[in-house]
Amino acid sequence: MSRRTRVFACASGTLAAAASTMADPANPFATRVVAFDAAPGQFVQNALFNNPASALGPPAGAGGLATPDNAKVVSLGSFGGSITLGFSRPIYRNPFNPRGMDFIVFGNAFFVASDPLRRHCEPGVIEVSRDDNGNGQADDPWFLIPGSHLAGPLARQVRLWESVSLNALWVPPGRSGSWTTSGFALPNPPFSASPVQINAGPAESIWGYADLAPAVRLGDLDADDVVDDPLADPARFYTVPDDPFTPGISPGSGGGSSIALSWAVDPLTGVSAGLDRIDFVRISTGVDAVHPILGEVSTEVSAVSDVTPNYVPDVDRSGTVDVTDIFAFLNLWFAGAGENGGADYNASGATDIADVFAFLNDWFSTP
Repeated sequence: MSRRTRVFACASGTLAAAASTMADPANPFATRVVAFDAAPGQFVQNALFNNPASALGPPAGAGGLATPDNAKVVSLGSFGGSITLGFSRPIYRNPFNPRGMDFIVFGNAFFVASDPLRRHCEPGVIEVSRDDNGNGQADDPWFLIPGSHLAGPLARQVRLWESVSLNALWVPPGRSGSWTTSGFALPNPPFSASPVQINAGPAESIWGYADLAPAVRLGDLDADDVVDDPLADPARFYTVPDDPFTPGISPGSGGGSSIALSWAVDPLTGVSAGLDRIDFVRISTGVDAVHPILGEVSTEVSAVSDVTPNYVPDVDRSGTVDVTDIFAFLNLWFAGAGENGGADYNASGATDIADVFAFLNDWFSTP
């Protein structure tokens, strides 16, 4: 009996003593609208663009790199218009997540003339919150994703709206008289000058905001605008992050704006939030501008997804796959560490016996 076979027998005997229950995979996409407060805008009374439920589930995946994907989006309207989304499970800061990214925000941005150095985008500022009090409500502290152009300490800016001074078609349903929206304003330049952003040099100059990069067509495996796999699973395809620091879309990624929880800061101090997980994502239009032809700059949202981890049998990341990785994995598994610790090895959303066999299969397959 080989060393690996003996280890497997020992592990199997240990696992036989542990009770486990198979569970259905959890949804990696936003599953509920916690709050929606659109600011005035040209689409806020249009039924194709004012349904906040359009931000739930996966993106439509129909637009491609050079065409806006408007099949399933909600418009947030002008500055400070916002949507808050919740999930069926926490989004974790997972060391096994590809490219160090933890979640992805999708909108209807697109590359102008297929040129990744030029894009039509209407950036939204992203905030995150953890349900520390466990009440399922988004009433715990919020933290800012500062991205490439914001730096703390920052204060929210308030915008006053008067319905009598607005085009009646731009007034959000249910609004009248005076009201306010608030958010973190992106600087001008470059954001308010035009919805077409121009990036110079080999590195991406703008990152960390919603509605910056297009969603790839569902099944386009190499980001060339041609569908390679018409049967692609959205729950897998749109949970692979793009490299946000390189122009264009990384092959194998579903596109969108990739976000790392490590970026989150306390907006009042600029100090890192040190979040291990989040339960809520809030997206707000970050630009206060009206284009003379295209209308107001308004962030659109079609989906928010949890990144699928890329687990490897070198669990302790020592550089060698050996018996210590088995014990490291089993310690995580028995502790119920789930995605945060690497025990949900098959990324199903449940920590169960299937994860053990998935891990052992990889471990035995490693030369």
